[in-house]
Amino acid sequence: MSSGISRRSLLASAAALAAAGPLASAAHAAPRTPKVLLIGLDGAMLDRITDAEAPRLGALMAAGLTAPSSMPVNLSVPTVSGPGWSTVLTGVWPAKHRVRDNSFGGNRLSRYPDFLTRIETVRPELATHAVSSWAPITDTLLSPKVDERVSTPGDEYDEGTTERAVARLRDADPDAMFVHLDNIDHAGHRHGAASREYLEAIRGADAQVGRMLDAVAARSSHGGEDWLIMVTADHGHTASGGHGGFSRAERQTFLVAAGGSITPGSERSDAKMPDAAASALAHLGITLDPEWNLDGRPLLR
Repeated sequence: MSSGISRRSLLASAAALAAAGPLASAAHAAPRTPKVLLIGLDGAMLDRITDAEAPRLGALMAAGLTAPSSMPVNLSVPTVSGPGWSTVLTGVWPAKHRVRDNSFGGNRLSRYPDFLTRIETVRPELATHAVSSWAPITDTLLSPKVDERVSTPGDEYDEGTTERAVARLRDADPDAMFVHLDNIDHAGHRHGAASREYLEAIRGADAQVGRMLDAVAARSSHGGEDWLIMVTADHGHTASGGHGGFSRAERQTFLVAAGGSITPGSERSDAKMPDAAASALAHLGITLDPEWNLDGRPLLR
């Protein structure tokens, strides 16, 4: 695929760099620190995000990759959050992690841990953080190896989750973060995915995602950082409300990713839920050990 940069432009850029001297060349070559922000929008559907005209998510799509996907029909687990988020965060399907419902009973998360735990195991010097509006993610799914796991009190809900994520991005130096927002799923249960309230919940989450993106951009060290931003979902919803079955609407998921080596404005039809964890690890320079037996693969160039 052509980069759209002409040979003349490349030669002119090289000449300008040479004229600027060795200091400019060294600065140009300085590597940026890779960092990851993965945002989970519980129960969000990509087509309804488009219908909602969510500006921040729309801009993220334009700046990166949009990859619709779905849970395989042959999975013998319901389309609920326990298996969904376990698949996203571990990079393996339920046949391996064995989370089959929201009780997390009989799981094999010690054998197939979340990607933040993988980071801590391989590179413990990196700072990992997670904040969730649904407590089982941070209380059960993620292991104690993660540097900081925060479950937002119910009365604060997504607003509290957003405030905590923004504060962490502003005041600390996280290398990898996972943030979970829940209100889209709440609206889906109460009103259905075809409702006005579901679109309003998407627009609300869009504004909260925007606040996190603004916090990343406002970091004093941002110029020296290479952020891979990903947004994904654990399942879809029926038009009338609810999930757990195996209809196409309930199995819908997606991945939006920007930064790193992601091609702006690109689309893929071969992405799958476990790819988010694999992409996060690869972006941080962590080699995917074959013994991990991951089902995901990096979506980076």
